[in-house]
Amino acid sequence: MAQDDAPDPFADLADWAKETERKVRAERRRGGLLRKVPMVIVGAGALLATALVVPQVWPSASGDGPSAPADVTATTSRSAAVTGPFAGTPAAGYPLGAAGITLPKATAVEGFTATQVSAALGKVRRALIASRLDDEMLTGHNPAGLLDLLAPNARARIVKSFEARTAGAFATWIDPAVQLDPREQPRVSGRITYASTVVDGMRTLRVTTNFVFVYAFTGAGHPLAAAHDELQWEFPSTRNLRAGDRGMWMGDATSYTALVDCDAASRGLLAPTVHPAEPEPDETEDPKELLRADHDLDIQDDCA
Repeated sequence: MAQDDAPDPFADLADWAKETERKVRAERRRGGLLRKVPMVIVGAGALLATALVVPQVWPSASGDGPSAPADVTATTSRSAAVTGPFAGTPAAGYPLGAAGITLPKATAVEGFTATQVSAALGKVRRALIASRLDDEMLTGHNPAGLLDLLAPNARARIVKSFEARTAGAFATWIDPAVQLDPREQPRVSGRITYASTVVDGMRTLRVTTNFVFVYAFTGAGHPLAAAHDELQWEFPSTRNLRAGDRGMWMGDATSYTALVDCDAASRGLLAPTVHPAEPEPDETEDPKELLRADHDLDIQDDCA
């Protein structure tokens, strides 16, 4: 991405906390970005005052939305000590950082050998780390680590998403106005599945990931914020493919962010809610439930 063309991450920081305590939802489609901003304010109690969720969806070329194959599944099973700001939330026992991204056993599927499946799974894991955990992405706002993992011809579309500040469906940029807690690694939990499918007449290995990433920040109350996404990573068969098309492509993406600041979210940045809010009378779900790895991604958006 050209330095001169990239949006200024420090612009308008004086107003970064103007809108808070909401959820954000957005949707991505392979042919472009469809962003929905219906948000829901959720009372979070003493620890998590409110919830902000931003959902996003990016459909694949097949037009099918994200779906997790049921035949092959990996679910995070490791756990970390229940400490600090995560205590009392579903993330309390989640593994630290990349330890939460575990892979299923690679087996042959139609059109792909076990070795090819294993290589694809490893690349997807590296992409998740580059997108949601690497400091170069989180605070450096540099997507190079992710872009390098994609097929050459798949990169331009992703670059445009970062330039337009609409990459939150699959990547995290921390607002420069806030600071991650240096004593706490993000907590991560989720699953990975894969299956052989046909996309636009082409045999494709589709890897579906569904993970929640929970970040701890410095400041009063040691606030948390989370990104939960389900992504499809597609590896088309190399037969008859142009060199630039060979490799990993990003398909559909559905996500939300929770317990976040609305103004930061509107600028493609992640920051925690800073001002407590009273629970909505009709709210029945504990906002902490939004940190569950198995929470439904079809939620309302509070930051509209």
